[in-house]
Amino acid sequence: MILLPGLILANALSVRASAAHFFERNLVYRSPFIGHTQLAHNTDEIHERYARGVWKRQTESSAPFHDEHYPSFYGSDFSTSPFIWSGGVNFTNSVASGDPFDTSIILWTRAVPVSPAGSTSLPDQSVPVCVNFRISTSQDFSNVADSGAIFTSYDIDFTAKVEATGLKPDTKYFYQFSDCADSTIMSPVGTTRTIASPNTPADKVNGGKPMTLAVFSCSQFQAGFFNAYGFAAQNAKPDIFVHLGDYMYEGLGGAQIGREVLGRELATIHDYRQRLNQYRSDSNLLLAHQSGPWITVWVRIDLRPCKLNLLQVANNGWKGGSSDSNDTAAGCSFSPSGACFTDRKLVAVRAYHEWMPIRQVDVDDQLRIWRNFQIGKLLDLTMLDTRHYDRDITDLGYNNVVDAQKDLDNRSLMGAVQEQWFYDTLSTSHSRGAVWRVVGQQIVFTELDQDGTFVDLDAWDGYRSNRRRVLEHLSQDRITNTVILAGDSHANWVSDLAFPNDTVNYDPASGAGALGVEFGGTSVTSGSAFGNGISPTAADAISRRLVAANVDLQWSEGAFRGFFTLVIDPKTLVANYFSMNDTLSPNLNGFTSASFIVNAGENKLSRPVGGGSVKTGALKSQVVGG
Repeated sequence: MILLPGLILANALSVRASAAHFFERNLVYRSPFIGHTQLAHNTDEIHERYARGVWKRQTESSAPFHDEHYPSFYGSDFSTSPFIWSGGVNFTNSVASGDPFDTSIILWTRAVPVSPAGSTSLPDQSVPVCVNFRISTSQDFSNVADSGAIFTSYDIDFTAKVEATGLKPDTKYFYQFSDCADSTIMSPVGTTRTIASPNTPADKVNGGKPMTLAVFSCSQFQAGFFNAYGFAAQNAKPDIFVHLGDYMYEGLGGAQIGREVLGRELATIHDYRQRLNQYRSDSNLLLAHQSGPWITVWVRIDLRPCKLNLLQVANNGWKGGSSDSNDTAAGCSFSPSGACFTDRKLVAVRAYHEWMPIRQVDVDDQLRIWRNFQIGKLLDLTMLDTRHYDRDITDLGYNNVVDAQKDLDNRSLMGAVQEQWFYDTLSTSHSRGAVWRVVGQQIVFTELDQDGTFVDLDAWDGYRSNRRRVLEHLSQDRITNTVILAGDSHANWVSDLAFPNDTVNYDPASGAGALGVEFGGTSVTSGSAFGNGISPTAADAISRRLVAANVDLQWSEGAFRGFFTLVIDPKTLVANYFSMNDTLSPNLNGFTSASFIVNAGENKLSRPVGGGSVKTGALKSQVVGG
């Protein structure tokens, strides 16, 4: 039988709706800019583009098109997609998972088409790549809980992100991707888990065992090897990896260790994709992503000494700009990249959603990354965006406008919508009976007067009324067991939460009157806020001065790179700080530098703080005899 060209085209287009399903299930096409006229991916148009290619190959001589590379799946599960890439794929950046719910999890990989054997030309990028996924409670995949196929393409940098559904709460899973055209080509096997259902009793969460979160921030590729990620995966074995920002950096410079970043200061979608690809070549970062689910927020840093900062969009970001790329009537000629801030921000967010295993929180709000995870009645993990969502202008380095505005009542770090959502979330968590409220956000909350000469206006110290409102909400609503996490500063800080300089209602020696606790963590590799390459002896001397000068601050440490964990059960929350001995070569050499206990209901660090002894840094009790 001979099919006329018109009938072939009609047949190809008749399966358009069902074929588009394989594009639609890849969440990258639909986040975060669905409906955005400039940045959205229209999967119907993408499918039509491939359908037109199918029609052309079926009505013209096949010789110029080398059709032998594109197998037909008519009559099989892929009858809706006549042609997919069959030259082989490379899972270049392993696998990752994130944003766990009680019955679903986001799975991620990248499947790059391989050039045909013996060919020096690039693969034909007009053909979609198809990958299968499967997820199981057994490592041999004998009990598959969910599976399916999705398409990816050059439109989204060959990334693939799918939501695995129908899973059991509070359960460990294994997952894997494979090439639809050749099932022998498989990704590494990843490990992930779901969280407990919101109403699970606190003592039943995680099977009755303590839940461990590993907390990271500030990983600069050219500054060092990401040993902290590998150390955490191999030794701490966390249930969830939490990243508080500066997952990557947009600038250049450094590379004394031979890890020079590719490209230029980031401005275009290509720039951001290239940098993310390079970061995800670090073996310890790949291991950490493969070892468990991640919950992340975005950020970036300023490389100047003693500066606490963040976003992977641009340095010292706020809602309308950054320190070197602002939206102004004068244009953006002063920007090193030549791009305006909004343009950079939109492509950075798009690349972030392509490469990270994160859900889009709100289809009508592309920039919303703030969200909450109810992990049984044990805790609420609330992730904030204290960088870009609707943040009022920050310290840009070349002006002093913030110093005059830092105490204004209407000044906001989060914007009115997010701020109200945060208060409602805290109150709901308390009223629903969750034991702990853990708040993941990017910047140091506690007031830090650094030697009387420097106050970081890019942290909460530049938004003092906003900080006061948070503390008032905790106090007035009697919300207990609140623990704030902070990154960005490239140093370690542990504090009781209290109104700044309040020595009437708060006693720094006993902790009486505190409203909660803050744990701030150092960087994975980025240089110390106390001075790049500073010795432990010199850093400890600075820490002693800082804990003496700041009422709430109980421990400070600035020499080592690393991370910390939270080990949480219904009665206690224990923060363990880990320091890496060396980040100038790939290794897993580290040690526990300090541990801190918070007892449920006390709203303060347990005394003696740090057990009265730490291996690095300085305790207030050791300095002022508290």
